[in-house]
This record gives sequence, structure tokens and C-alpha cells, in this order.
Amino acid sequence: MIELLVMLFYGYVRAGVVFGVYFIGWGAARIDHEAKDMSLAVRLLLLPGSVALWPLLLQKLLRHRSSSPTDSNPV
Repeated sequence: MIELLVMLFYGYVRAGVVFGVYFIGWGAARIDHEAKDMSLAVRLLLLPGSVALWPLLLQKLLRHRSSSPTDSNPV
């Protein structure tokens, strides 16, 4: 039972690291346009949080991607 929990934890962390690298490189700028101009030091400070909270940030990225900019323009 303990081995299963450890394997699940490491799987969560591995997925978080992969997502975190993507998020600090490109994903944050898709959610917030000001994030495009962040320095490398600030991006590295975001990495631990994005690794830990990757399911929430992935959900936010997917929700932001699904809302197209033409939805807000009245016809």
C-alpha cells in the first residue's frame, strides 16, 4: 500500500515538473499577457507553485483556450 502511494506521489510530481516547465515557458503568457515580459528569475520562482498546483493551472489554461476572443464581441 505504501509503495502505491509513493508511486502515485512521484507520478504527480513528474507530471507537475513537465507541466511546470511548459507553464513558466509559455503557458503563463497565454493566461496573462503581462507574463510574457517576466524575467527568468521570476519564472523560476513560479516553478515550485506550478509543479504543486498543476491540475488547477491546467484547468485554467484549458478553460482560457476554449473561450475564443470572438465570444465577447457583440454581433
